[in-house]
Amino acid sequence: MHRRQFIERSALTLAASSISLSSASAAEEAAGTSRPRLVFTKGLEKVPFDELAEKVAAMGATGLEAPIRKGGHIEPEQAPDKLPEFVAALKKQKLELTILTSDITKADKATETLLRAAIAQGVKRYRLGPYFYDLKKAIAPQVEEVRAKLKDLAAMNKELGIQGQFQNHRGNNRVGSPLWDLIEALGGIDPAQLGIAFDFAHATVEGQNAWELNLRRALPHVVAVYFKDYKLEGREWMPCPLGEGCVTDKSAALVKQILPADIPASLHVEYIEGKDTVPRTLEAMKKDLATVKGWLG
Repeated sequence: MHRRQFIERSALTLAASSISLSSASAAEEAAGTSRPRLVFTKGLEKVPFDELAEKVAAMGATGLEAPIRKGGHIEPEQAPDKLPEFVAALKKQKLELTILTSDITKADKATETLLRAAIAQGVKRYRLGPYFYDLKKAIAPQVEEVRAKLKDLAAMNKELGIQGQFQNHRGNNRVGSPLWDLIEALGGIDPAQLGIAFDFAHATVEGQNAWELNLRRALPHVVAVYFKDYKLEGREWMPCPLGEGCVTDKSAALVKQILPADIPASLHVEYIEGKDTVPRTLEAMKKDLATVKGWLG
């Protein structure tokens, strides 16, 4: 096969007191549902592995969507050495690294090295990094260029035995923002090798009245769903707690209706700013994960 040339540690004590469920009872509760419930641990990259696993397990999550990318829990080039320690910490709490969030955008040697390290630790899914359009050039040929890259990655994924996931995202020059382009680029690609991580917030920003239509159109390619929320202040996107903005329980009702129960649902918390972000992020995750659980049942 040819590939194209080719803080806050001290603050954690405060957070621990606010999370009432024990890791054991939360894990038992999480095991009662067949749909994996994840938390995206962006913002918690500096938390030691064992402490992170304890806090996430106490929330009732079944696993993590974890940044293993530049600035993440582990730098990509360090994954072969450090990923076993990270996964071992999760396993102590009966958690898994369900989705590895990466900077991957092409099938090259660095990508293969990272994916092999992930597969060796039982990781079955990873999220790609973003692609962007040059708005000074014609769009259609650029969609074909993206399609070629995705085909190469899908071929590598098939060879190695792992699934790639591409998140739709808001943005005037972002591939996947309108969703039709991503669906076109994924045409003919088996979702078992590469599919769409459908983000309800970004889909609603870009299609306030069309997000359901877009989900139904993208359905054959959807391999994960992301829950987060936002409010619009004028024309500005303002992240907010889940259920307080434009993303409603209708999104979860549709997930239950049309998507297989083994497709993961990942919670993203992006509205915590300022000081002491670690304990406040943990508390926000706990609250929003409870909302996800209530929506999905």
